[in-house]
Amino acid sequence: MPTTAKPPLPPIRRVADGIQRELEMQWISEHSHEYKGEWVALAGDRLIAHGADGDPVYAAARANGGVPFLFRCPDEDLPTVGGS
Repeated sequence: MPTTAKPPLPPIRRVADGIQRELEMQWISEHSHEYKGEWVALAGDRLIAHGADGDPVYAAARANGGVPFLFRCPDEDLPTVGGS
């Protein structure tokens, strides 16, 4: 069975110093509890993609263009890594 090649991701662009992320931080404070344990990709106050696996979320965000903001929403119900 032939495999289909995935289109290449757009090139990574460097962000100028001083980029502001107030809209993303506001969205996180208001909505992160809705996506416990998931990765979210934001563009300003707009949710682009979300899911348990960060790689496809990142790919969807990159395909959307712009400079996405990725964040893993905390899940207080899951144990933290390390320690006993």
